[in-house]
This record gives sequence, structure tokens and C-alpha cells, in this order.
Amino acid sequence: MVCLSYWLVISLATSASGFSDSSKRRSQDYQEGLLPSEDPFYAVPYNIGWFSPGEIINYRESPSEISSFGLVPTHLKKGYQILYRTTNSLQQPTASVLTVLIPPNAHYDKVLSLQMAEDSATINCGPSYTMQRPAQQSLLHSSNITQLQLLFAESALARNWIVIVPDYEGPEAAFTASKITAYSILDGIRAAKHSGYITGIAPNPRIGVWGYSGGAAATQAAINMQELYAPEFEIAGAAMGGLPGISQASDIFTLNKTPSSALIASAMIGLSNQYPVLKNLIYSSLKPQFRDLFYTPLHMCLQQSTLILTSQDILGMFYETLLPGVIKELDMVFQIENTHPPTTTKAPLYIYQSVRDHLSSIDKIDELVRGYCEQGAVVHYERAGSPKLSHVSYALIGIPNVLLWMQDRLDGKRVAEGCVTRADMTATLDPTLAAIFPQHIRDVLAWYLSVS
Repeated sequence: MVCLSYWLVISLATSASGFSDSSKRRSQDYQEGLLPSEDPFYAVPYNIGWFSPGEIINYRESPSEISSFGLVPTHLKKGYQILYRTTNSLQQPTASVLTVLIPPNAHYDKVLSLQMAEDSATINCGPSYTMQRPAQQSLLHSSNITQLQLLFAESALARNWIVIVPDYEGPEAAFTASKITAYSILDGIRAAKHSGYITGIAPNPRIGVWGYSGGAAATQAAINMQELYAPEFEIAGAAMGGLPGISQASDIFTLNKTPSSALIASAMIGLSNQYPVLKNLIYSSLKPQFRDLFYTPLHMCLQQSTLILTSQDILGMFYETLLPGVIKELDMVFQIENTHPPTTTKAPLYIYQSVRDHLSSIDKIDELVRGYCEQGAVVHYERAGSPKLSHVSYALIGIPNVLLWMQDRLDGKRVAEGCVTRADMTATLDPTLAAIFPQHIRDVLAWYLSVS
């Protein structure tokens, strides 16, 4: 088995549907295990422009059993999927899917939006599908990173919070496209607030947002855009761990010829899914004999594409004379995605990072935190210094402190103004976290921590 650290890494086309009218409705006809690319529920309706951002288009109970490493989450009572209107990076209306996880004895006024790292370039790898048992039995679409992050969700469900998980890459799987990512997350929160007649969620719940690795990058995009795109609601707290610290798209090329080479192809394809000029340039600049290999992420999730593309020379798949033009266009599009009018980060931030994270420079994360603080944001920064921590192990070990901080935010407790940096030398899993899982899951956690 390839080490999970290859997968839990940096943020790391849907046709018109046959909906006959624009009313919100419950979808009752579905086939268990149907891929999103083949499932009419996921299709963007022809009249998508009639809906407002965050408006619910369709909904259903999860069509298949949700499970993590073969077991149904202990604290899950009901799961729903909601199709809702959002906006893509070109400011055009589109739709995405939100998964709503409801625990027994739910606190319907406390909602946590969990952005799961996906890092894939196909709609068939969105968490709404990969958290279901049929996906986990598929060679091409199984996702250990989704199963691992379901343990994040389980830890929140154990506190009676409702957990919502957006397919924030959208119907075209626009991995690394920050704008559609932010819009999809924020509209997912809007949809959750509107879903009381389906889920029981209160109309004005306290809302937290959380993500690690690629999910942290997505969370960051959302909090950076909230003031511009969704100023009508407040976010009580935002937790982000294992941030990538990428300043331009070509920074990801440092992964070339490494076990994480697949991320380069996924990122380039995902970003180009929003920009036809970039998409055509990438295709025409590839050497024909490498095209099928490069486009592997279009047909499978990161877990499998990593096995195929590990240590490959992705940049060598391009004509040497044409590669500089591809890089220039890639960096330009990335800057467009991450350029917007100045905003104020109003939500309190909890940022946690291992200084030994081999996928991100701690200096860049320190600089990011300083930037937030200089802008007047409230930041709690956990700087984990143990030499035993990796990108993967800290994803698990950091959970308890995130939960404690987020509990205070969702309980409405005031947070101290200003910025606090705390050196954390913890290197072992809190036994109180492990205790909420059955023994099978504890064994999985112990194994991951031993190999990461």
C-alpha cells in the first residue's frame, strides 16, 4: 500500500438535465452506486439561472451506506444529499452537491462545514460519492483520504454537531480553482440554512468551517471571499491545518518526479476545467505519446492515479519549447483565481501546522499568519514542533485541539482579540479521541500513525 502521505497532501462536465420544472423536489428514483457522471441527480439543470445562490434544487437521502474503513460512523443517524445553486469561477451559475450528516440527539443550531481534501479532477471523486460504500469497493474511485476525513466528521458528530460536506470543486471538478471553491462552500452553507424542512437545521445556526491539507486551502478560499460573496451570515470560527502555502501555480512543480507527482497533473487539469484556453493549451503542448498518461486523473481518484503517476516526470511529458507558455498561462490563471478586492477576515481563525510538514514550508505559513494578524484578524496559531510529526500524523493528532477550540466558537464563547502563537510538542494521539471510535478504527489509526 502506498503511504497515505502521498494522498493526504496539498490542496493538496455536466450536461443539461431533464428536470421538467424549477421547483425544489425530493429525488426518489436513483440507483445505488451510480457514478455522479452518470447520475441525473448531479446534473446541472437547464434553468439553473432561475435559482438564487444557495437555493436548493433537489434533495434525497444518501443513496448508499456511508462508511469509513468498512464501518458506518457510530454517531451518524441520517445522511442527505442536497443539489444547490452556486457560481463558477467565470461568474456563471452552476450547481453542486452538499452532504448533510446528522447525528442522534443533534444540536440543530450548530453546523460544521467540513471541507474534505479531494485533490482530483473528476466529478466521480467528490466526497458525496467517495464516502459511500460502493465507491470504496471500486478500484478507480476508492478514496482513503475521504475515509480518513470521515473520522474528522465522526469526531464532530460525537459532539452532536451537524456536519455538512460540500463537493466544492463543482460539477467540472475544478481542483485548485479558488473562486468556484469558495462560492461552492459559501453557497453550501446557505443551502444548509435553507434546509430545515429537510434536515431540521435551524434557520440561523452557529457555523464553523474546518479543513486540513487540500480542505484547508478550500476553507481559506471561502473565508477570504465571504465578505464579498456571502456577507449576510457570520462564521463563528474557521480551523485550517496542513496549509499548502502556495503563492503561484507553478510552485506545485516541486513535486515533479516525486511520489506525489500525480498532484501536478490533477492540479493542471482541475484548474483548466474552468478555463478553455488553458485546457486547449495543455492538450496541444503535451507530447502525443504521454497524453493518456497525463490525463489519468480524469478517470480515477488520487489514490489510484498516485499509483500510476508516482515519481513520473510530468513536466517531461510536454514539448520543451511549449512548456514555458503553459507555465505562464497557468500562473496567470492562478492569479486571476486568487485576486479579488480587499476583504476583512471577520471569523476567528485557528491555524495549525507541523514545522516538519514536508509538503509546505513553515516559513510561508508563518508569513501567512503574520499577514492575517497585520490585517487585524483574530488568530490562534498552533505551531507543532515535534520531529515525529508528519503531514499525515498531524492531521490526526491535531484533531482534539481543533474540536476544543471549535466547541467554544459554536457555544458562542468570546475569543480573545489579537493573535496568539502556541508551540505544541504533542506527538501522540489523544486517547479520548481514539475512544469515540470502535476498535477496528482505533487499529487503523494506530497503523497510519506508525507508517506516516
